[in-house]
Amino acid sequence: MADTVKRDIEAVEDTREGRYMAVLGVGDPPPSPEEEKSVIRKLDWRLMPMIFAIYSLSVLDRSNLGNAHVAGLDESIGLSGDQYSTLGTFFYVTYIVFQGAAAGWKHFPAHAWVTFIVLSFATISASQAATQNYAGMVVLRLLLGATEAMYAGVPVYISFFYPRDKVGFRQGIFLSGSALANAYGGALGYAITQIKSHIEPWRILFLIEGLPTLILAVVAWFYFPDDIVSAKFLTDREKQVVMHMVSRDQTADVVNHTGLRVKDFWAAFKDWRSYLTGIMYFGCNVSFASLPLFVPAIIAEIGSFSRIQANGLSAPPYLLTFILIIVVSFLSDRVRMRGPFVCFFSTVAAVGFLLLATTEGAAPRYLGVYLAITIFISVAILIPWVSNTHNTESKRAGGFAIFATFGQAGPLVGTNIFPSSEAPYYRKGSWISFSFCLLVAVTSAIFSFLLHGENRKLDQAQLDEREGGVCTPKFRYVI
Repeated sequence: MADTVKRDIEAVEDTREGRYMAVLGVGDPPPSPEEEKSVIRKLDWRLMPMIFAIYSLSVLDRSNLGNAHVAGLDESIGLSGDQYSTLGTFFYVTYIVFQGAAAGWKHFPAHAWVTFIVLSFATISASQAATQNYAGMVVLRLLLGATEAMYAGVPVYISFFYPRDKVGFRQGIFLSGSALANAYGGALGYAITQIKSHIEPWRILFLIEGLPTLILAVVAWFYFPDDIVSAKFLTDREKQVVMHMVSRDQTADVVNHTGLRVKDFWAAFKDWRSYLTGIMYFGCNVSFASLPLFVPAIIAEIGSFSRIQANGLSAPPYLLTFILIIVVSFLSDRVRMRGPFVCFFSTVAAVGFLLLATTEGAAPRYLGVYLAITIFISVAILIPWVSNTHNTESKRAGGFAIFATFGQAGPLVGTNIFPSSEAPYYRKGSWISFSFCLLVAVTSAIFSFLLHGENRKLDQAQLDEREGGVCTPKFRYVI
C-alpha cells in the first residue's frame, strides 16, 4: 500500500512539473529552498515598493479631508451642521459599490488596469483644490471612492506571485501603506498649514498631496507585470520557480492570470467562509474608518493642544501601527496562523476605545488613541486570511469582493458616529467602536474554531483517499 501511495504522489508531482516544463520549454528539476528564497527576494524588490507607494498615496488622498477640515475647509466652502461628516460617507458609498472591481485585477492586464486607476484618483484628488462649494466636493468624493475601490483589490494581484505561506507578509506591507500615509499625512498637514500664501492652506494641501501621484501612473504602465510569464525581470528558471511556489497546495493559473473563471468566482458567493471574514472586516472598519477623519479633532478637543498641533500629534500613533503591521504580518506567516492575531489586536483596540469613552484626562485619552488605532493590524491580517481561505485565483477574487463589500459598509456607520455635538469626548462613537472591536475578537475566535474542524475533515478525507490508492493535492485552511 505504501509503495502504491508513493507512486501516486510521484505521479501527481510529475504531472505538475510537466505542466510547468511545457509552459517554459525547460527540463530543470523542482526548485530548491535557496532558489525559492532568491526569487522571493527578487519579487519583493520589484513589486512591493510600487504597490506600497501607490496605496500609501491613495490613502493619503482619501484621508487628507481630516487635515483639510482642521486647515479651514469648512469655513471656506461654507460647510455647516453634519456636512463634513457626510463627505466621508459619500466617499464610502461609491467605495462600497465598486468593491466588485477587485476582479479587474484578474480580468484585465494588470499594467493597464493599475495605470487607469492611479491616473484617475490622482486627478480627482488634486481637483478637490478647486472646489467652491459643498456640492462640488460631494461629486469629487464620490468619484474618488469609485476609483480607489479599484486599487483596493491589489491583494488578489499579490496572490498571483507569492505562495500561500508568504502572502500574508506582503499583503501586510501593502496595507501598512495606509498607516504610514495617516502618519506622514498628519505631519504633512501640519507643515502645509504653516505655508504663507494667498492660496488657502487646505487647497495647497490637496494639490501637494494629489499631483505627485500622477507621476506614478506613468511609471506603473511599464512597471507592473501582467502575470508570471510576462515578468521580464525574471529568467525562465525563476518563472518556473514562481509557478511551482504559487501552485503549492492551491490551484493557480500559472500561465496567464488574465481572464476570470466565472464558475470559481461565483463559488465564493456560496461559501459561508466568505461572509464571516466580511463581518469581521465590517467591524474593523466601523472602528477604524472614522479615525483618520476624527483623530485630529479628538486630540484637539483633549484640551492641551491646538488644532494645528493636533495634526502633528496624530502622526505618532499611526507610525507605531505601521511598524507593528510589518512585524505582526511577518510573524503571522512564520507561524501560519491568522485568527489569534486578529483576536488579540481587536481586543487591544477595544481597550483603547474604552479609554476614550470613559476618561477625560489628556494622557489616558492620548494613550487610547494609540491603542484604538491597532484595530488596523487586525485588518492587515484579515486580508491574507481571505486569500488563504479560497484555493483558486478566481474564487479568491470573488471572496475578496464579498469581503471588501461587507467590510467597506462599515465606514458608512463609522463616519457618522462622531458628530460635532458629541465634542469634546465623543462618548457615543467610542462606545460603538468598542462594541465592534469586541465583535471582531469574538468572530475571529469562532472562525478559527470552525476552520480547525474543517481541516480535521480534510485530513480524514485524505486518509480515506490514500487507503483507496488515490492521492490529491493537499489544501488546508489557515487558522
